[in-house]
Amino acid sequence: MNRSVLLKYNVLLWVLSLPLSIFTLGQALRRGGRRYAMQRLGWGYPQFTQRPIWLHAASVGEVIAALPLLERLRIRFPSASMLVTTATPTGATIAATRLPSGINHAYLPIDWHGAVRRFIRTTQPRCALIMETELWPNLYARCNTSGIPLVLVNGRLSARTLRAGGWVRGVYHATLAQVTAVLARSETDRAAFVELGAAAYCVSVAGNIKFSADAGRHDLAPIQLDRPYLLAASTHHDEELQLARLWQDLALNDFMLVIAPRHPHRAKAILGQLATLRLNVAVRSRGDTVTAQTAVYLADTLGELPAFIRGSALVFMGGSLVPAGGHNILEPARAGKAVVFGPHMRNFTDEARTLLSANAAVQVRDVAELGAHLTRLLNNPQQCCELGQRAQTLLDNYADVADRYLEAVVQHCHLDNHA
Repeated sequence: MNRSVLLKYNVLLWVLSLPLSIFTLGQALRRGGRRYAMQRLGWGYPQFTQRPIWLHAASVGEVIAALPLLERLRIRFPSASMLVTTATPTGATIAATRLPSGINHAYLPIDWHGAVRRFIRTTQPRCALIMETELWPNLYARCNTSGIPLVLVNGRLSARTLRAGGWVRGVYHATLAQVTAVLARSETDRAAFVELGAAAYCVSVAGNIKFSADAGRHDLAPIQLDRPYLLAASTHHDEELQLARLWQDLALNDFMLVIAPRHPHRAKAILGQLATLRLNVAVRSRGDTVTAQTAVYLADTLGELPAFIRGSALVFMGGSLVPAGGHNILEPARAGKAVVFGPHMRNFTDEARTLLSANAAVQVRDVAELGAHLTRLLNNPQQCCELGQRAQTLLDNYADVADRYLEAVVQHCHLDNHA
């Protein structure tokens, strides 16, 4: 790696070391615990009797996207050691509930030279599979010098990353020069990686792994609340209030609004906002009972979103009425649910385009248009069902994407040679 570029990067990390340490300890006190603090700072990693297949998935969305590949790796190499790392406590919670059995979890260290060295030295991974867009210069350099194949899985680059200039762009260029292969979601992503510095010969298009079926979730029991409900999934600040006001105006009394915030620890703030509307609100973490008068049910728990999706009449995907970039619309589509989302879907542009082009989802411009579509769909169960069925059928056509990723990973990481 370019030494001057890496030196500038590490000087910046040194300058930020105190605030990064304080933030890490704060996160540990709030949600992550001692293991989070230790491992993010470079200590306390699990040791393996054989070198593990290692996959890094930054947080919740990446863990869910990685599941089809992890399941296939477990089937292909049943006796192999496997390690999944995340960077967040919420990612760890999802990993604990949804990873295939026998897969270890750890937190990825902050990209300090010493912390990364200790992580690699302790875990000694057979290969590194990095989900999507995690570009860590010291980590990539250590994998390269240690002879560890490093493959980007479901690779994508944001417009913000591509706009980077000056020495930051140099950091990206030098980091991508360390990769063994980039398996990109689309031709657009492939071109973006090459533009940013990846060698053209090591970048290929494998498709969007998020379209793959998540084997083992089809028998998931839906959450029933004694009343049919619309699910507002992964909502962000201000969306909950907008949706509750809309729900109050629509007066669709045969249904209940279930709000599952992206960050459940915001529950107190959300309840404070909803209190101004004088709605009857039940809270899952309190064990509140749903009655005929309950208008809104706050699902402030982790790990239950898939079961809420399966029990819902319709799903509105949050992060899209506000400029948060949207969230994974494929999970409700895969469950055969009608899915509606707002205008802000920059993080899921390809997914939104694919569903919309097949008339398998609805996108709205604002909350007023959302109200019109919710009224239409909830009052016409057949239309709602047909929309969900089109989405499910569409995703069935992408069932082989994870198999393509499996074969590419096996090839680039020479896994069959060590199985």
